Formats: sequence, C-alpha cells, structure tokens
Amino acid sequence: MPEQRIDLRRVLWLMRRQRRIVAACVLVGALLPTILILMRAPSYTATSIVEVPTSAASNAAGGTTDASGNGNVTDSALAVTSAVLGPAGSSVTPRLPLLVAQHRVSATPLATNLVQIKATGSSPRSAETLANAVADRLVAFVTSSSQSNGSSALTGLEAQAAELTKQVNKYDQEIQAEQAAIQSDPNSPTAQQGTQLLASLTTAQADATLQLQSVNSQIASAKLNSAAANGGTAVIQDASSATGPSLLIRLLPILIGAVLGLLIGAAIVVIRQRDSALTTRDEIAAVAGVPVVFSLEVRTLARSSEWLTLLREYEPVPMEMWNVRTFLSEMDTPEVGRRSLTVITLADDGASMAAVAHLAVASAAMEISTSLVLTSDDPGARGLSDACDLLTARGDAVRPNLRLCKGSSSVDEAESALTFISIVLDPDQPKFPAFVARGMVVLAISAGSVDQEQLARVLIAVGQEGLLVRGLVVTNPMRGDRSLGSLPNASEQVTRFLQRRALEPWTGGVDAR
Repeated sequence: MPEQRIDLRRVLWLMRRQRRIVAACVLVGALLPTILILMRAPSYTATSIVEVPTSAASNAAGGTTDASGNGNVTDSALAVTSAVLGPAGSSVTPRLPLLVAQHRVSATPLATNLVQIKATGSSPRSAETLANAVADRLVAFVTSSSQSNGSSALTGLEAQAAELTKQVNKYDQEIQAEQAAIQSDPNSPTAQQGTQLLASLTTAQADATLQLQSVNSQIASAKLNSAAANGGTAVIQDASSATGPSLLIRLLPILIGAVLGLLIGAAIVVIRQRDSALTTRDEIAAVAGVPVVFSLEVRTLARSSEWLTLLREYEPVPMEMWNVRTFLSEMDTPEVGRRSLTVITLADDGASMAAVAHLAVASAAMEISTSLVLTSDDPGARGLSDACDLLTARGDAVRPNLRLCKGSSSVDEAESALTFISIVLDPDQPKFPAFVARGMVVLAISAGSVDQEQLARVLIAVGQEGLLVRGLVVTNPMRGDRSLGSLPNASEQVTRFLQRRALEPWTGGVDAR
C-alpha cells in the first residue's frame, strides 16, 4: 500500500472524536513528572564569594594562570577538587561523601581574583552550610599553601644567609691573623707573601658580605609578600539565603509531559485509524454493498506539469483500455446520446483523482469524445486544477477527443459523447455540491485510505442526494491482495456474468451527440 499523507485537519478531527484517549494520554504524561517532583525533595541553592588576590593553584603544585595572567580560572577549578571538597563535605552535618559534594558544588570566576561558589541542598540550611564550608576550606587551603611555599623558600634563604655569615666571620679571623704576622716582622719575605694573601682575603670577605646583604634583602621581601598574600585571601560574602527553583522551572517538566502525552495520543489515534482502514477489494466491496468494477495502479501526481504530461502524452496499454471498456459496459452506460458518469473521490486522495484522469485518457484513446469536468477544489488535485487553468488561458486542447474544464456550470455545457464529472467529498464531513451529479455514480477509493465509518458516511451522503453508487474503482490495492471485490453473494455475481450478453461495439463515437 502506498504511503498515506497525514492531513493535519483530519488528525485534529480524529483527536476530537477520540478525545477520551487523547485526554488520558495527556493526563498520564502530566501525572508522571508530577509524581516524580512530589517524591523528589526540592533543590535549594546558596552562593558565597571568595577573594583570592594571588593564584593559589599557581602557588600549589605548579599551577598555571590563564593567558591574561589572572589566576582566577585556576582558583575556581581548585575550589571543586578533592583537596577542598573532601574536608568541606566532612565538616557539614550530615557528612557528605566526595562524589556527592562534587555533584552539589560548582565554582565559577566572577571577576579578577573573585570565585563564586554555588552549593545545592534539600533544604535552605543545608545549602547555606555547604557553601560556607567550601568557601572557608578554600581560604584555608590557599593560606596554608602560601605559608608552606613561603616557609620553604624562607628556610632556604636563611640557611644561605647563615652560611655566608660564617664565611664572613672566617675571612675576618684570617685577615686579623695575617695583619698580626705582618706587623711582627714587616721586612721579612714572609711578610711580603702575607700582604698578597691579605689582599685576597679582603676581596673574598667583601664578596661574601655583598651576597649576605642580597640574601637578607630576599628574606625580608619574602616575609613581606607572604604576609600580604595571606592577609588578602578571605570570604567576602557568606552564603546568601538559599532559594528554591522557580515555579516555571518546577512546572516545565509537567508541561513537557503533557505535550508528549498529547503527541502520543495523536499517534495512537492515527495508528488506530490506519489499523481499521479498508485495505482489500473485498473489504471495500463488503462495506459499500457494491462490487469493484475497476482496479488499477497509479502514481500520485502533485505538480501541474506532471498532470499535463499524463493528460497529453500518456498512452494507455491495451490491458488498461480493455479494463476501461469493460468498466463502461458494467456501468450500463446508455448507447445513444450524450452520456455522463459521476466519479466521486475523497479529499486528499490524489491517487483516486489520478485514476479519474486515466479513465478520461483511456476513453479519449478509444476515439470517444470525452470531457473531464472538475467540480471541486481539493488540495490533492491542486496540480490538475492549475493545469486546467493553464490550458484554458492558452486556449490549448489537451489531446484529441479530450476536453478538460472546471466548474459546476461546465457539467451542462459539455457536449462530448462521454462526460466524466469529478466530485470530491470530505470523508469526515461529506457535503455534495448542488445539482452536479449526472448519470451513473461510481466511487473511487485508494486502498487503505478510509475506514468503515468514513465510507458509510460518504454512502449516506450519496443516498441523501437520491443517488446510488453503482460500482467501486479501487486504486493502488495492497500488494498480495488477490481478492476481486465481489459482493458476498458470489454465486449471484457469477450467474449475472454468465448471462450477460457479449459486448457490442461502442456507438458513442466522436460524432455521437
């Protein structure tokens, strides 16, 4: 069976008719998230802010700052590490494992050297307590890291200063000893050598003294920097009053659930309708109470150029022409005068409308003067309607023996030997155009396009107009459908077939009026 196009208006109509199913799906879709929201405690959020003048991460374990030289990004990452969250989670009541704390705490940089810490909890108090604990632990970690690094560097400098002091004192003692030796015997050769050694010792003492002064300056600077760094790291905003999720955020899952329920309900309605659709010839004939007199495979056309190609260039194969010839005989079409055949198709059934065009083309190919009159404007046949307007505007003929026209007034104006009158009905709300139907009436249906209720509704509308459907045209039957579309009383149909006289030559040629 070819794929059926989903019509939004039809889906809405089906949803209104089966609103209980749709309402139940919407209710279930909204109820499930509501139950989950009620079972799950609301989440509250508290925020604290920490000022970190120097990057703790770059001072600890070789951390790095960002490209701008701001260590704030690394400090925010440091706030959610195990070194901070582990002790912070252990300090709150009830105690939080590290994995839980990592899910409930986030840190983001606000501005230069400012870190914002957000903590969530099942109550305002738990959220505020956790945010404060993480902020305090971050300050403690930064301070201890700075002190540790500063103490290590300061210890090395102080050791270097002590060693230099020893060297200066040693040089001083040696200088004093040499000066005493020179003064005791200034003219001796030993005194001359002592003078040279004294100069070297004096130079070495001066160098050691300069190095000692430099190391002492570094010690003083390190102490000053450490004091400044540790003094600037602090919590500048304690945890704010915890806030819960907004009403919109809490209702959003319920709204999404209701929308999903609506879509599921619509899908169920459409699937149920498709499952109940009539798909075989026998099913359609049994519901309609009339036999299938013609069946064919056609392609659904959309653009006007495709309709023009069908009307102008398509050449029916011999089997199709024979089936159309048999179809016209089955309809007991009068053999003299102008004849009319009303073909009813259903809205948005483009395949059945294409079947009507195939009937007209095959009739014209048999050299029968044929008119195809379009009396309804249906979206499924919009391309055919546009093709008709184009031909009318140009004054072009469709093909020999075939005339295409539109409007109810064209029904009585048609002067062809055979006139196909196309009427399109909405299967949900069928309404006949006034004074249009003429001659025999047949119903063209695509397999799987309607269900029993829709077909019965169309047949009732036909009966209310005083008309009687004499046969069915089924387009695009399902693959594997071996049924013939006969009435349930098959023996009567066989008897009628055997008693029917042989087909006589068609007398309604191009000159018949």
